[in-house]
Amino acid sequence: MFNARDRQTGYLFDPWGHFGPKLRKLLEESWAVLFREEILCELPVEKMAPFYTADFGRPTKELYTVMGAIIIQQAQDLSDEETVYQLAFNQQWHYALDIPGESDQARYICPKTLWNMRKIFTDNNLDKVVFDKITDKLAKVFSVDTTKQR
Repeated sequence: MFNARDRQTGYLFDPWGHFGPKLRKLLEESWAVLFREEILCELPVEKMAPFYTADFGRPTKELYTVMGAIIIQQAQDLSDEETVYQLAFNQQWHYALDIPGESDQARYICPKTLWNMRKIFTDNNLDKVVFDKITDKLAKVFSVDTTKQR
């Protein structure tokens, strides 16, 4: 079953309020803020829907989390095992992927599940769609004039 959380709904309480001011400042100066605020919401998770049924089977991992983890994995050149550990324990990843929960459901992904999701992602050219969307979004965020690019 298709599982993607609504990214438009905010939180009543700040799930990151447990960070002190120094840790919060470090976090807000990192890549995680840019990813969370500009890239995560642009991910085309709806394009994964045709590969899952609406009424049969176990729900997928939260698709924004999985798709985001695949992108960060490639950007940081990590193995599947390293990606599983980063997703489980790295607070920057949790912030970037908007994972406030402490549960295994929220923070754990089996290496085989990661591999299967990446295979769907690449076999169906979703990687190219995501690359184009992210490139366009980052060009807009950083005011890059792409008319003068080769």
